[in-house]
Amino acid sequence: MRKLRSILVGTALAGALATGVAAAPAQAATTATAGTASAAQAQYTKHWFSGYSGFGGDESRGERSYYKGYWYYSNGRYHFDIKTWDRDRDRENTFIDFSHHDDRGWHNRRFSTGGHREWKFSYSAKGGFDGFRVRIGEGRSGDFDWGTYHRDSF
Repeated sequence: MRKLRSILVGTALAGALATGVAAAPAQAATTATAGTASAAQAQYTKHWFSGYSGFGGDESRGERSYYKGYWYYSNGRYHFDIKTWDRDRDRENTFIDFSHHDDRGWHNRRFSTGGHREWKFSYSAKGGFDGFRVRIGEGRSGDFDWGTYHRDSF
């Protein structure tokens, strides 16, 4: 009876070890696949840019509007994320002029806000997208305190 019990316990123990050894490579492969998937999602590098509006005679430098943004390239597209802040609360709008260049020349978009705002957009690289410039201004129609352009080329 003792021998039979020892054989059964030994067989059960050997079976459990064999199952654990067989499962270990499958579990490692699952972990490696998950790690590869998250690495593929984070393959792009963010490129940061920022700037301030100009300022009129009755404003201090601390009251200027400003923006902060980044771009990255992923899946054949250039992605942009730009946030703006209007710090003087004078009821004048803050404007972002965003221009991009491709095979057909320069193209301009203007965004407007009266406070804090964020814009996200993208452009395809297929049309020869090869650079952009962005600046911020504050004021009323026709009288803007524009800051200097930030430019990037690819």
